[in-house]
Amino acid sequence: MTPFIFTISATFLCLSALAAEPVRVFLFAGQSNMEGADTDPKLVETFPPFRNALKPLENVRYSYQTGADHRSEGWTDLQIVGNNFGPEITFARAFRRQSKDPLALIKDAWGGTTLVHDWAPDGGGEKSRKLYQRFITQIRDRLAELKKQGLTYKIEALMWHQGENDMFHSEGKQHYEKNLRNFISKIRKDLSSPELKIFVGEISTKGVWGMDNRANVTLIRNAQMAVVESDPKVFFVPTSHLSFKIGRPVGLHYHFGTLGQLQHGEAYATAYFDQNNHPLQREVRRPKAKKVKLFILGGQRNMEGEEAWLADIKGTPLAKPQKALFQYNLGKVTASNGWEYLSPINHLGDFGPELSFGQQLIPTMEAGEILAIYKFTDSGAQSLDWLPEGSKEPYRDRYQDWITGIKECRDDLTKQGYQCEIPAIFWHCGENDRALNWMAKEYRKRFQTFMNATRKDLELPDLNWILTEQPLLPASITGDEKLYDLNSDLKALDASDPNLTFVKTSDLPHNPVLFGSKGIIALGNRMAEAWTKKTLE
Repeated sequence: MTPFIFTISATFLCLSALAAEPVRVFLFAGQSNMEGADTDPKLVETFPPFRNALKPLENVRYSYQTGADHRSEGWTDLQIVGNNFGPEITFARAFRRQSKDPLALIKDAWGGTTLVHDWAPDGGGEKSRKLYQRFITQIRDRLAELKKQGLTYKIEALMWHQGENDMFHSEGKQHYEKNLRNFISKIRKDLSSPELKIFVGEISTKGVWGMDNRANVTLIRNAQMAVVESDPKVFFVPTSHLSFKIGRPVGLHYHFGTLGQLQHGEAYATAYFDQNNHPLQREVRRPKAKKVKLFILGGQRNMEGEEAWLADIKGTPLAKPQKALFQYNLGKVTASNGWEYLSPINHLGDFGPELSFGQQLIPTMEAGEILAIYKFTDSGAQSLDWLPEGSKEPYRDRYQDWITGIKECRDDLTKQGYQCEIPAIFWHCGENDRALNWMAKEYRKRFQTFMNATRKDLELPDLNWILTEQPLLPASITGDEKLYDLNSDLKALDASDPNLTFVKTSDLPHNPVLFGSKGIIALGNRMAEAWTKKTLE
């Protein structure tokens, strides 16, 4: 098998017209993050949840036009195109896990394109790339081929990821809602599918555009949400929790990259099948204890555990339930349903530092005492989003959910009859804020505001905070030779606050931004060691 092509079985061209089910047709369209910019098929096997993702799938048709140069001649095998791939790859795999029905994918994507011009149904003017008509023509041609083969079909949905370039266009960003409504209305009419479902992919806040262009991203998101909320057949697909490419010259980049695209396809499949991301509560016997020490873990990418793979701890004690109570909230994507024993979260195939942290602290509990952990993260957030007064982009605000979650955990344990103490909050310094100097310069002030507000709202003025370091991004990643020295700020904050401890972590295993499996385990251990040392002072 050619390593980077989905080769369909030999029966592909001989599919019988007597097939029991119609061919399920899905449409994919948009710009660079639909096209699959900055993906590398050679890296797919390095991500444990997606090993074998390039294996062949039976009974899957594929038709594509991407950019100016790549197009299929009729139906073909599901494959990478021009050494890139988009969300259709893992969408097909996820679909096949749910259904054996015949599947067909039609894709048209071109990076850097706008809805105000290139995708405009009316042609968009002389400089437009006329993508709407190109897309409609491709769809009609492929459907005609199915009909010619004697096959029935059903157009299931359109997956749309676009808007980054409209947000830089003076007219495009102001009229995006109107233009999106027009696009949806026209495509439904032209395909004679008035009930066609549309899945709108979020512009990720984890990338540099989500950090450096917050107001513009919000304009597009608000426009998209207005359409979603007014049309029962239009659905919003969150993506800010997915991985995002890291690399020069823009630090945290503006493309999903290889891992993010693999996750991107599964996000559309999850939305389509309407899976419940909130797991059922696992049964927990009420521990025989009178007192609970409730530790709070918070932060973004590394506190969540991005790219710390569960496959790397399979068969170890960390992969098994531990005798500590656990709740979590991973932004607006998934949350636990009540208390469960501490164990890996079923989320993107990764794990966080809470596992090794709990493993170290459980044996230190005194008789009649039990450990509890509440973890709250949002990997696409930055310091502005944690401010108690909120930001100019209220949909990104996290503080009220953060403080409410902590209070609810404490109140619930108290109602169960425990004496509940919150000894400390562990916070991992913002990875996203590190990428841009103007954000890093504000981090100390914002973090101090966030920390003090939390103490006030919990009525714990002397609450301990353990702040773990995010290692400095190298200039080779950011493209900036004069990176702001945030560590000096945080050391000064440590010196000024007797209940704050700043913990160095640069010696732990890590790549420029993410700690990975070994680093996350070490981070959890370092957190526990910092607390043990604190209690001995």
